[in-house]
Amino acid sequence: MTQSKEPWKSPIWRSEPAFLYSRRPLARYVGRPAAAFLQIEPAAGVVLVACAVVAMLWANSPWAASYTAVWGLDVTFAFGDFELHHTLKDWINDGLMAIFFFVVGVEIKSEIVSGELSNPRNAVPPIAAAAGGMAAPALIYAALNTGTAGAGGWGIPMATDIAFAVGVLALFGSRIPSAARIFLLTLAIVDDLGAIAVIAVFYTEDLSMAWLATAGAIIALAIVLRVLNVWSGPVYLVIGVLLWVAMLESGVHATIAGVVMGLIISARPLLDPQVAHARAQEMAKDGLTAEETEQLVKFARDAVPPTERIQARNHRFSSFVVLPLFALANAGVALSSDLFATALTSTVTLGIILGLVVGKLVGITSVTWIVVKLGWGRMPTGTTWPLLAAISMVAGIGFTVALFITELAFGGGDARLLTDEGKIGVLCASFLAAVIGALAVHLTAPKTPQPEPAHEDERAVEDAANAGLGLAHCCSQRLEPRVRPDLWRDAVLAPQNLMSQPPATKMPEDTEARKFLDEHTPEDTVRRYPWFCAAWARLAKNALESGDDVAAYAYARTGYHRGLDQLRRSGWKGHGPIPWDHKPNRGFLKSLHQLSRAAAAIGEADEAARCAQFLRDSDPAAADALT
Repeated sequence: MTQSKEPWKSPIWRSEPAFLYSRRPLARYVGRPAAAFLQIEPAAGVVLVACAVVAMLWANSPWAASYTAVWGLDVTFAFGDFELHHTLKDWINDGLMAIFFFVVGVEIKSEIVSGELSNPRNAVPPIAAAAGGMAAPALIYAALNTGTAGAGGWGIPMATDIAFAVGVLALFGSRIPSAARIFLLTLAIVDDLGAIAVIAVFYTEDLSMAWLATAGAIIALAIVLRVLNVWSGPVYLVIGVLLWVAMLESGVHATIAGVVMGLIISARPLLDPQVAHARAQEMAKDGLTAEETEQLVKFARDAVPPTERIQARNHRFSSFVVLPLFALANAGVALSSDLFATALTSTVTLGIILGLVVGKLVGITSVTWIVVKLGWGRMPTGTTWPLLAAISMVAGIGFTVALFITELAFGGGDARLLTDEGKIGVLCASFLAAVIGALAVHLTAPKTPQPEPAHEDERAVEDAANAGLGLAHCCSQRLEPRVRPDLWRDAVLAPQNLMSQPPATKMPEDTEARKFLDEHTPEDTVRRYPWFCAAWARLAKNALESGDDVAAYAYARTGYHRGLDQLRRSGWKGHGPIPWDHKPNRGFLKSLHQLSRAAAAIGEADEAARCAQFLRDSDPAAADALT
């Protein structure tokens, strides 16, 4: 939970609090504000921009020689007669970036198994749009550079930077329909997958078949271990390091090792969450010994899919360490009047700018239009064509992966000028795409969150099932898997139907929510097992009985979304009955019932009616039993 204004007074500390929670000025005015900043969605993009600016200033300052010297520093690791000899910049590009691509691979695996990419009907439009958004920029670039020395850079304008693109949309809050956010995030992930394939196939050095065979054997070993149900993290860490070395020596870019390991990691939990929860409840009845407490920790860990745990643990390191270092090492271009004039007239720079700014817009919008008109998919709910075009412009922000491919395409040395021109093109295009895209989103997005009409057909039920799932919350809930009721404070939510945002209601103050949770035993269950919506339904019922309607609404909505998440993971496709006699479903139906009651209590009659109807459609017998 969010700490109080005076966390150092908490009785939990044995003698004195940890530095971050102390009353020291450095902790109060620097440490805790910085920690809070890292929690917000656009933070990673802000840090990336800052590092890119620092790199540019450094490369064009009186200390420019030190920029080249630092990143050109030779770093050698020797293991007997075997040596890895690279510059510091290469270690970042080949080594640390493998961690970034590992996180991307894990995210892709998670989405394929249980996220937006698992539902073909929802996945077709953004996947097709991603293909169009990669093809059109590459064709524009190739049209301008075929037959020239820069022809190999056609892959540069294909990539979308997830952190920046998501950060731009985050600036508009609830004005952006949740389905539109899902569309962009799915598109960006598929785009990354395409960029990874391009790097693996087209931007590799001379292949060493011996090392490539070694890499294949290591991958086969990892797959066998996964099939044998080996879950030890250190084992896969060792395998991942060995695979990285084999890939590095094989000539295939070493970052591909990160993607491969990410795709091998399981996206389903080792333990059945419901069984683990029941066992934990049974153990806690008569108090817990130290051994039982340790076992509860294992339950909490192993009942969460490894992909989610890995994202939670590595997201901040990837976003706030790896990518900033990459920007510092690669964004510094020593500008001069001659270089800038050359870049402005260079077909490499022009091809990248037109590819990202124009190609993304044309490719994404046109392919989406074709898919929708042919009936292969549908527009994101609540999204107009102008807003979709604006989001396509935002997808033109290509920063991280585009700079990465620039280094691979031209590789410095005799092609240093082409590399600098490519980097200038990427930086200019990303800036233009961000500014123009943000302005376009501002003009085309609803000025205020608008309620969406209730639907009674299957589409409404399926849309409801998608609320709060998969990519819609990958930058918040999925990267912070524990539900935190204190985050409800002062949160103004849009008056929309079940499939998107709850009605416009201010959530309870932090102190009220914390006090209420502290007084009820389900708090520990909710904190350790946030997907068990039955506990949230119980909290909502208690809150209603105590007269705290707003808190009840918040608890019920949390249980509702947790239940949808669990249903989706168990294979529910968004339609059909949800049988009451199936124990894991009861919590969802109870939360839905409490949500209907709480919505009526706070004056949201339409929302209450939709909840009641959804409950009756899901299981009439359960609806009769609950009501």
